[in-house]
Amino acid sequence: MTGPSWLAKLLAAVMIATAAYCFSRLVAARRWRRPTDYDVDGVHILMGVAMAGMLVPRLNPFWDSGWEVIFGGATAWFGWQTFRGYRNELAVGRRWVAHHLQHVVACGAMLYMFLAVAPIKAGSSGSGMAMGGSGSATTFPTLALVLALALIGYVIWTADRFTSLAPVAALRAMTAQVGAIVAPALAPSPASSSAGAEASGGTATQVARAAAGPDGGQAAQPRPPMSPRLAACCEIAMGLTMGYMLITML
Repeated sequence: MTGPSWLAKLLAAVMIATAAYCFSRLVAARRWRRPTDYDVDGVHILMGVAMAGMLVPRLNPFWDSGWEVIFGGATAWFGWQTFRGYRNELAVGRRWVAHHLQHVVACGAMLYMFLAVAPIKAGSSGSGMAMGGSGSATTFPTLALVLALALIGYVIWTADRFTSLAPVAALRAMTAQVGAIVAPALAPSPASSSAGAEASGGTATQVARAAAGPDGGQAAQPRPPMSPRLAACCEIAMGLTMGYMLITML
């Protein structure tokens, strides 16, 4: 990879820390029974480990073709979720659709980076990826630029709406209020659900679902979603790192 080695190591450390945090989100959500996007947190773990391995080859834990299979499947999964969202846009809200569409782009960018560069051996530490340097075989550089611009655009959009995301304290208050409402009132109309998602970055819908049971009835103890602002920080960090990696491939 081109660029200073210290920057690559720094970004790799950030990606490992981000992956560790996303793993802790999954553990905490299961232990405390708080809603979170399990598929998103899971793919963030994989992305963090994969990007750390691309930035510092000795950190790559997989064989040459392992990541291609993983991110090919992740791209298909989020593509299906986006398609479902477009079909039911009034029920899930536009932010839900855009959120999953972003992960289609991110997973596709990861797949592109593993397919567009030539794998090399990094001594006894395993296989790594040669990105942008001599001996690499980068293909379709225009696609790398388009993906980088799309990711940077999403980072700007996420940062712009960061303050609209409800903090954890506000989410606790919302769940307490929603939990006091009778079960019929917990099922908002499609239009009001979409409007609530637009107003609070999607957290209003999450709160309503947290307060509802599996059958749509009222749960005994509704719980607030896991820290949406920290989740947004993870997406910003990964989007910037991925954009940097794509630009170094040009």
